[in-house]
Amino acid sequence: MVNRALLGTAGLALLGGGAVLAVGDGSGLGRVGREVPGRWAERVADGVLLDRDGLARLRENGWWTPAVIAALILVLALFVRWFALQVSASDPRWVDLRAPGLTLRRRAWERAMTEQAVAVEGVARARVRLSGRPLRATVTLVVEPEARPAELVRRVAAGMVADARRCAGVRDLPTDVRVRVANRRERRTR
Repeated sequence: MVNRALLGTAGLALLGGGAVLAVGDGSGLGRVGREVPGRWAERVADGVLLDRDGLARLRENGWWTPAVIAALILVLALFVRWFALQVSASDPRWVDLRAPGLTLRRRAWERAMTEQAVAVEGVARARVRLSGRPLRATVTLVVEPEARPAELVRRVAAGMVADARRCAGVRDLPTDVRVRVANRRERRTR
């Protein structure tokens, strides 16, 4: 959500800046276009930000033109990649269940699966994420120090994952299980 808000804000700022520049030298903006802060450079009389002599001086440096082009290409590539990640990161909000017309909110299903995983003896904390199409589950288990991780993973797969497959009406719900061991000192400080 934060990434999308930042992307939208950056887009609006660029759109507003482009609109201001499209007006021209600012004379169409009235008082705002005529009065600029004193720390800004004086406005060139013909409305050009960089005159031909200044541009020629910059181009005399052999590195300037390729550096500007490379920097602009890099910035564009980063924005395109960021935008593509935002579009592809959208997970389904609702999941279709086995019965026709029956759907379940993805977050509610994640909470139910998390509660079911935490109910397994030896699991201190758990977190379940459902994502993608077709649906894929990522389960993170934080187990007690004296627990046997392999046994806990078998119990979680036999209970929670099997129930999730049955509810979704699919034979296979790809599931990644990540196991971490709880720290004893962390438990005592709580």
